[in-house]
Amino acid sequence: MKLVRLGALFGSIVLLVATSITMINKRTHLHSDLDSQAVAADYVATGSVRSTLERAVAVVDVASESSDVSGVSDNTKDELVASFDGAEACVTDAAGDSCTGPSLLGSPAFERGSQLSKDKDGEPAVVADEASDGVFVVADSVATVALWLPLDALISDGASTSIAKLEATTELAATSANIARVTGPTSADGSVVVTTSMTLADPGGSIVVRSSVVDDVGLFGDSTAVYLALLGFGTVLIALAGGTFLAERRSLERRATTDELTGLVNRREFERLTDDALLSASRFGTGLCVMLIDLNGFKQINDTLGHQFGDLVLEACADRLVNAVRDTDVVGRWGGDEFVILLPGLEDGTAVRRSAERIAGQLGSTPVVGDVSMTGAIGAALYPRHGETLDELVRAADLAMYEAKTSGVSHRLADAVTIDIVGENVHDQYLGPDRRRHSEESEADRVR
Repeated sequence: MKLVRLGALFGSIVLLVATSITMINKRTHLHSDLDSQAVAADYVATGSVRSTLERAVAVVDVASESSDVSGVSDNTKDELVASFDGAEACVTDAAGDSCTGPSLLGSPAFERGSQLSKDKDGEPAVVADEASDGVFVVADSVATVALWLPLDALISDGASTSIAKLEATTELAATSANIARVTGPTSADGSVVVTTSMTLADPGGSIVVRSSVVDDVGLFGDSTAVYLALLGFGTVLIALAGGTFLAERRSLERRATTDELTGLVNRREFERLTDDALLSASRFGTGLCVMLIDLNGFKQINDTLGHQFGDLVLEACADRLVNAVRDTDVVGRWGGDEFVILLPGLEDGTAVRRSAERIAGQLGSTPVVGDVSMTGAIGAALYPRHGETLDELVRAADLAMYEAKTSGVSHRLADAVTIDIVGENVHDQYLGPDRRRHSEESEADRVR
């Protein structure tokens, strides 16, 4: 019995040491994740500010050039503020001034913007205004047009949603100083902070964007008293270790069947589910459909916006694909930016086309992350029309998907030519060198 107790105590010490090392490593990784979240939130916020200001400059420019010099149009100022929450506008022509609210024309920021616009032959000028905590967009051309935007209006609803998913917050400030600087990620006030100062053209001051993520990683308990107390409960720790082992085993089982990033079934699990569905379809004489979906332009997003942002796009696209299909359908990640869908019971091309159109519409209906929109090329194959095994159906769907991508349509159903392709050499010959290279790259992504 004494040996058992000593063994339990030794096991408890080993467990505590291993747990401490694990928590240190975990804390390091969590801090790295917080840095990435803050950087991604900053990128989304600054991109939204730039996009909103560009849109405001465009509408002010049009309003200034098209306003009637013989009389002020009330519709002009109302149209200016229609797309911007909390905005105010004033239009001045030969007949007088017309404003949606308090006059903006006496503001020093307006006067500065008007002068800058005149210096640019009537082109709009953008000026940050600390006094009103907003931004003036002024054009002095055929008519004088002033649009004031509160700082909150510079971040779109889509960008706000993306920032919230990153568990981050963003604050904006206007300053007359011309600053172009990015600071961070740094730790401040219990948060990881990235600060970007965006200099406005002309120059018209700066917009300061401060994106932060709460640093809730904390420190694991390392006091001697705590360790001594834990050592006194060695047998309890061993029981907890057993429970942890079971939890890890369940987690491994889940990870063996689930894609870690998107939460969809992984390729191996999809193959197993499809084999079962094919057996059932063969036994009962029913049909099924396999769809392959390749995201258009995803590589460019990864190259320009980074893999952290690309992961957000993949997660959002996965959610949209799940929402676009029935509960009985199975959506999986095939590899890289390719997804696969199993649709039991689909037996004719009309039903496939309806499903493909619904999936394509759901995927590209609105921007998936921030202001980034995605579309996909969908290839579909039917059992037993285009193949009787998963390999045959995937091959047919892959060819159809490539035809959809090259022809610029959202989806394509495999045709009779696809059915007759047997063997790797014929497949490669049909695809051609460009498509063979694409297939090899996709396969390499799946292996990784």
